[in-house]
Amino acid sequence: MKDARHIRKEIALWVIRLNCDNPTERAQVQQEFQAWQKNHPQYLPYFEEFRDFDLEMQNLSRQQNLHGETVEQTFQAIEHEQQKVISLFNQAVFSLMAISCLGYLSFTYIPFSYYFADYKTATSEVKNIVLDDGSMLTLAPKSAIKVDYTTGQRRIELIQGDIYVDVAKNPARPFIVHTKQADYQALGTRFIVNQYTDTSALNMLHSRVQARANLTAQAKPLIVSEGQRIQVDAHGLGKIEVFDTQMFKTSWQMQQIQANELALPDLLNRLNAYHSGYMIFNEKELSQIKVTGIINPQQDLLGTLQLIQLQYPQLEFFQIGNYVTYVKMKAS
Repeated sequence: MKDARHIRKEIALWVIRLNCDNPTERAQVQQEFQAWQKNHPQYLPYFEEFRDFDLEMQNLSRQQNLHGETVEQTFQAIEHEQQKVISLFNQAVFSLMAISCLGYLSFTYIPFSYYFADYKTATSEVKNIVLDDGSMLTLAPKSAIKVDYTTGQRRIELIQGDIYVDVAKNPARPFIVHTKQADYQALGTRFIVNQYTDTSALNMLHSRVQARANLTAQAKPLIVSEGQRIQVDAHGLGKIEVFDTQMFKTSWQMQQIQANELALPDLLNRLNAYHSGYMIFNEKELSQIKVTGIINPQQDLLGTLQLIQLQYPQLEFFQIGNYVTYVKMKAS
């Protein structure tokens, strides 16, 4: 029997999903939640507690006319009424946190699947894992995976973040790292996979990996060898490029981000994995900026952002309180 704290936490996760802004998704989640309720009648007192809390928070949300887009709308006026904006933003954050909605600050940065991962890391945490077959994994901060081992296959789903893989050889059981964009099947041992918002990347440190696109009809896979990397997006497999494996491995060991034409939103998300708080930005607006270089995410965040701004003066950064940074393009 689960204790009360665990049950409340589990129900709180349902609250996050049930208060999302998308009506289609909300209806689907409602059906799932009702089925979950029926399977756990012993949790009735907690359901009632949840219902009272949810109604109270919904009333608060209606009174203040707040929803998942409030933060974004607030920031659109930031140049004109900064002090008023800060006040409104504080109200928005308070209410969004209170109702645990799927809005800007919660589900965007911590997807629901993260909570149910087999292995995950917290902010600034690095975790080493030895799997049943002897394969060794290292998860970078704010990363998550699911492990699916069968008699015929070893499958790792990279939900978010970055993972270093050292595969235990077993030709009878292929080892595959699955991302939204591609499947990477090990033909050798050591490699690193990064899961970004719209792309995933493979960096080959030893031997070879077969990369196959998941989002296109591109049937022919590519073989990526030691010292090569590839990026995969919705359009399929990208061009194979060469990189310095020793430098890359050193950067990984020192928890540095080695950016190679990395989209700025992906860099900001990785930086956010090393710092508490949130960075808010328009991914579409910032995706045109590609960053190359080695970034130390463990140093002062403000200092890192200032260095980025020196290289890209068209960017602006607004610090709101101690935990929120807003990144945007300067008005032309």
